[in-house]
Amino acid sequence: MQKKILKEFFLFILLSCSIYAQEDFNTLTVTDTLLINFSNHYKLKALSILPFSESVLFKGSKLKNDEYRLDYKHVYIRLTDPSLFSFGDSLFVTYETILIDLKKEYKRRNLVVKYDDLHLDTTKVIKLEYAPLTSESIFGRDIQKSGSIVRGFTFGTNNDFTLNSGLRLQLSGRLSDEIEIVAALSDENTPIQPEGNTERLEELDKVFIEVRHSNVVGTFGDYDLKEKYGQFGNIDRKLQGLKGEFNFGDNTGVISLAGSRGKYNTNQFLGQDGVQGPYRIYGANNERYITIIAGSENVYLDGVELIRGENNDYTIEYSNAEIIFTYKRIITSVSRITVDFEYTDRNYRRNFFGTSFKTKYFDDRLKIYFSYYREGDDEANPVDLTLSDEEKRIMEEAGSNRNKAVVSGVKLAEPDSTGRIIGIYVKVDTLLNNEQFIYYLYNPGDTQALYDVTFSFVGEGKGDYRKESLGHYKFVGIGLGAYLPVKYLPFPELRQQGNILIDAEPFEKVNLILEFAGSLYDMNRFSNVDDDDNFGYARNISLTAKPREISLGDVNLGKIGFAFRDRYMQDKFTSIDRINDVEFNRYYNIQNDIKANEELREVNLSLQPLNQLKIVSKYGYLKKGEVLTSNRYLTNLNLLEEKSYSLDYNFDYVKSNNNNLLTKWLRQNGNSYFILDKYKLGIEFLHELRKDFPSEVDSLMSTSLKYLELGPYFEVVNIFGFNVKAKYSFREESYPIDGILKKESSADTKSIGLSYRGIPEITSSLDVIFRNKKFTEIYKVRGFTDSETILIRSQSKLNLWSNFIEGDIYYEAATEKSAKLERIFVPVPQGSGNYIYLGDLNNNGIAEENEFELTAYDGEYIVTTIPTDELFPIINLKANTRWEIDFSKFIKDNTFIGKLLNAISTETYVRIEEKSKINDTHKIYLLNTSCFLNDSTTIYGSNYFQHDVYLFKSRSNLSFRLRFTQRKSLNQFSGGLEKGFFRERSLRIRFKMVKEINNQTEVINQTDNIIAPSTSNRARMVTSNEFNTDFSYRPIGFLEVGFKIKVMQNQDNLPVNPTIINTNSLLLRVNLSFAGTGRLRIEFERNELNANTSSNYIPFEITKGNAIGKNYYWRFNFDYRIASNLQTSISYDGRYHSKGKVINTMKAEARAYF
Repeated sequence: MQKKILKEFFLFILLSCSIYAQEDFNTLTVTDTLLINFSNHYKLKALSILPFSESVLFKGSKLKNDEYRLDYKHVYIRLTDPSLFSFGDSLFVTYETILIDLKKEYKRRNLVVKYDDLHLDTTKVIKLEYAPLTSESIFGRDIQKSGSIVRGFTFGTNNDFTLNSGLRLQLSGRLSDEIEIVAALSDENTPIQPEGNTERLEELDKVFIEVRHSNVVGTFGDYDLKEKYGQFGNIDRKLQGLKGEFNFGDNTGVISLAGSRGKYNTNQFLGQDGVQGPYRIYGANNERYITIIAGSENVYLDGVELIRGENNDYTIEYSNAEIIFTYKRIITSVSRITVDFEYTDRNYRRNFFGTSFKTKYFDDRLKIYFSYYREGDDEANPVDLTLSDEEKRIMEEAGSNRNKAVVSGVKLAEPDSTGRIIGIYVKVDTLLNNEQFIYYLYNPGDTQALYDVTFSFVGEGKGDYRKESLGHYKFVGIGLGAYLPVKYLPFPELRQQGNILIDAEPFEKVNLILEFAGSLYDMNRFSNVDDDDNFGYARNISLTAKPREISLGDVNLGKIGFAFRDRYMQDKFTSIDRINDVEFNRYYNIQNDIKANEELREVNLSLQPLNQLKIVSKYGYLKKGEVLTSNRYLTNLNLLEEKSYSLDYNFDYVKSNNNNLLTKWLRQNGNSYFILDKYKLGIEFLHELRKDFPSEVDSLMSTSLKYLELGPYFEVVNIFGFNVKAKYSFREESYPIDGILKKESSADTKSIGLSYRGIPEITSSLDVIFRNKKFTEIYKVRGFTDSETILIRSQSKLNLWSNFIEGDIYYEAATEKSAKLERIFVPVPQGSGNYIYLGDLNNNGIAEENEFELTAYDGEYIVTTIPTDELFPIINLKANTRWEIDFSKFIKDNTFIGKLLNAISTETYVRIEEKSKINDTHKIYLLNTSCFLNDSTTIYGSNYFQHDVYLFKSRSNLSFRLRFTQRKSLNQFSGGLEKGFFRERSLRIRFKMVKEINNQTEVINQTDNIIAPSTSNRARMVTSNEFNTDFSYRPIGFLEVGFKIKVMQNQDNLPVNPTIINTNSLLLRVNLSFAGTGRLRIEFERNELNANTSSNYIPFEITKGNAIGKNYYWRFNFDYRIASNLQTSISYDGRYHSKGKVINTMKAEARAYF
């Protein structure tokens, strides 16, 4: 009965509003001006006329009803006696019409008459009428599109009026039968580097338009330029600008005009035993703090290119320029790591111009290539660099010598408003080795701290200072550090390279290549000094005869191939990208970057007497000026019968003379296996013997070495669902002592890979690698210590007894290196941060951590962490497991016990993370938890446990949840040790009183303790008890009214006199939904906090941004969908804190989707 009355009342309100609207708002008064014409037929503009509402005026007089005739049905008027009216006079017809959104007629096309110039006659053609504006009418039917455009504004008491806009649009499809477009557009600046832990990157900031035609392709925006022509015409860059490509018959070309996103550089270094990473990458001039351009890197291990990704070979942190290798690539002290990459140092804007052209003649038997690339810094447009006139003068005089472009990093601090000079470094004058020496001591706040000092990274063992934290450098002794108090002035450079190549095929399967390249490298565009030696050239000649069948009489010798190469590079020639193989210097025993003319000749002969057997022999001769001469002999033998056996053997011998240092270097490696059904048995071996000695002297140099490694392995494929690969390798290394090779160490590596997919309910994988390296006693007394490498990764997923038990387990352990983290505060626009700066409270000129305070509103800083310089060897453990048990999916009994168990389900989650410096690493990877979170050995650690027990989880009328959560953490920040403990015990009850009324009630007990250094304000020992209940009333489907009551007590036991805060809170809300179109939400909240003291510091975690006293909040949110692809939203927030002022903020936004 009540529902019927409610419906009738609601209907009455709607009808009343409708009638009122019709009377006052659904009619419109219209006046038409009509010129007198001979046809005496006057069409009115409106779709309809309310009868007898018209008024007809002529020369200011109203016509009588018998002087005209109005057709209400067809909406036109006629004059009874048109002779009384003069041609050209005007009638004014005023009438009322119904306001309705209808047209007189609807049509998509119309017949129009046009004159045909060809046939000299008129013809009727179809003309498309105006169509409504839709995304299809904008982009066309053949365009696939997605994205959105956003426009909005924000203003408030603490905010200026701000316009917000954003565009993200992706397009692909055909503009016409011959033109195709692909585009990704955005007007948002997204300085977010993608995470380098996946094989494919999501480059969120990539914006481009690419228009394609069968003959021409144009790209505007961000693009990759990759070209490879011969030996010298190689380029691989990430650019921003314009690229055009054309293809007409046998002619193709590319032109590129852009801004270069970064500089190209290469790092080469050896790995370390027991360290999978991180390995830091440096700039071309040893810059430490660089940002690698995402996706620009190519990483090589022992000459083999690796694949990025957590499940592949390595991960990379682009912002910190650090690489970590995964369990699939074990790193040792002899691992040769090479990284090609682009990076940005934000010194100068960089410009790029490039063009290449290719043409073919005589059915592709003659090809001509040409390329030119120009890449350089714009010295007139520095980015984050400010140069004084004196610094520019220094660079003008420095020429190409970087060591001359150095200025002191020490300067006297600027006086403050009171005239006081407040620096952060004290100048210390002392004696070292009986000589006067000056160094600088970090001591902010000291009256003698008058200096600000800039330090530069110069390389380990080349500096006098060590970096402790951001801005804090410590003097450690001459030559014992990596930093100096100097400032290296960055040179703006310019590189140019041109290349021409002729590729001819004079005979079938015979190729002759002639290539010439020239380069210009201006190392310092500020200076003209030494510019006469910028030009260099190179040439390459190669002759290749592809393998072909050779017979001697009736004897088939098999396939024989031949190749010859003669290359010359002048010492001043500089390539714009990599031209040699990654291992080229190793191939010819090039020990350092020798600046001399280079001659290279290589002869290659291949023989394939059988389909299963291939032999390749190679001879190489390299000469660099009068400094280095090297001869290389290489043979590869490959015997392969697929699915049966394989033998691969490499013999590589190099004999060289480098400044009278003679080297004989033998390198061998091989791999052999045979397959029997599902079993595979094989062996690998590596061997090197290198002897370096001065001419006419038998004593070996320290660079000599010898090692032998043998590694038998065994594989099983799909036996009862199992796949197994096991390998054991043994390695011995010898190095010279007193000119004689002596055994240095022995290392054994045990690895096993196991996976199971025998039944669909269980999938599991396990990879384990253990490597132990032990040094001989003669080397231990020289300071060498044994090392251990551990790499473990396991993943399992279980689904048992029809989802009765579901679980997954993840475990990973690896030996790495790790640095302590430093918390820094980064300024952001007001309102987008969560910290405010309280000012220099101790007047030491340093913004320290305890001078920043958390805030819920109007924050101007965010906190982030950066690694410090010092790295510690650690074992890194990550493990987590999740289990769900649902008795209702297993027990189907209707007995009392069965019904009782059916109501129970549980969820359990455990996560453990530990980075530890402990020497007994097995205590970590075997989960000896008593060694976790140790003050002296743990760099970072966290233990998290959560267990939920549900009763009637799937019921909507009544359900219970019991939760227990506990988290322990420890972090060795650069500023000191921070330990945390958090525990929560809670009960949640969801109850439906009647169909329209729901309630959720929670009882929560929490403990939140943090032990932090005195320089931080994060320390607390908080215990809280909370009770809250939330009622929701939904009388009709689109209306919800609710209120929430909360009472809480927080007690901080850290102060001598504990702080006790009692909180009571009331929240009222109304939610109104408009079916399929929008939603309105109105909230009012009152929070009252009462404290027992006003003298103690109260952590933000207790108040949650509220002030002691009464706090009021009111919120209004309205979302409305105007059309299927147009969404609008309006929000208004107001707040009042005790003894404060009212703060208002309003936001409005319109978002269109494509």
